[in-house]
Amino acid sequence: MFSLIALGVLGSLGAPATLAAPDEPWTFDLATYYWAASIGGSLAINGQEVDVEDGGDGGFGAPALLGFLGHFEANHGPWSFVFAPIFISASDMQGGQPPNTDANLTIKAQVHEAFVAHELGAGWEWMAGARYQHLDTDMDLSVGGVPTGSFGSTRSWTDPIVGLRYEKQLGADWRLNARGDVGGFGLGSDFAWNASAIATYKFSQLFGMYAGYRALSFDWEDLGAGGRTAYNLSMYGPLLGISFSF
Repeated sequence: MFSLIALGVLGSLGAPATLAAPDEPWTFDLATYYWAASIGGSLAINGQEVDVEDGGDGGFGAPALLGFLGHFEANHGPWSFVFAPIFISASDMQGGQPPNTDANLTIKAQVHEAFVAHELGAGWEWMAGARYQHLDTDMDLSVGGVPTGSFGSTRSWTDPIVGLRYEKQLGADWRLNARGDVGGFGLGSDFAWNASAIATYKFSQLFGMYAGYRALSFDWEDLGAGGRTAYNLSMYGPLLGISFSF
């Protein structure tokens, strides 16, 4: 009799409400890497324009970029939040202009990215954010081997960026990541683009190593009172790093 009464009461109350799904946990990825990048293109300081003639070959030889390069990412459900700081220095680069102008170039740069990404499906994500660039450049000129002057410039600007990311799990331990974005649109650089492809091997749930290739290019110009200052530069080369996930 008690069982029948209990069943009647439960039936009158209706089926119990489905428990709400627990909120998805946050996950975090931290990485630091060495980018054996070289530099090509041209630059102008106070109207003095030169082409970069010996900025490396995109390999591990000189004058590969030296400095700290990092990637910090927080993931929550379909959303990802990324901050990627870069502090780099490239020295002893050679440039010039025909017929007999030579230049010794040094560039110290900060290139910091912050963006948000959201899943589209099948491993794809859209991304949108900003890239801050700060360049401190020194140029020593000579004509026919005779020094003619030293020029320096410190400039900063911020580019809006939009793009896509792709991730593919290759078995239990390997993962492939690719990314492409464009930016500037005349709001910072006239135009900028960035592309990378990285393969990661996970030794454990916490620790991994990765290798890949990255290229970053921007075209920025300022027609100041002291003369034209412009950077039409590309940085490109292999990278090697370690990552931590938790």
